[in-house]
Amino acid sequence: MLQPGLSYVIEKIDNLIDKGYKLKLLAMGFVPGAHFKVIRKAPLGDMFHIVIQGTAVSLRARELALVQFRVTTT
Repeated sequence: MLQPGLSYVIEKIDNLIDKGYKLKLLAMGFVPGAHFKVIRKAPLGDMFHIVIQGTAVSLRARELALVQFRVTTT
């Protein structure tokens, strides 16, 4: 799962999710090839605060589970 302080690159967004929600993710910058960094994880681990393309976003773990990503060194 995501770790604070690490950077990730988006590989794919699950095609099985609701089209409206997928469009919201795309509008927020969750597109393949985009880099994001985890700033912090909520104490109970359900909410993640990330920065993607200069914008701070908070998403729940179940929402991030719809995004395929990998750790990056940049």
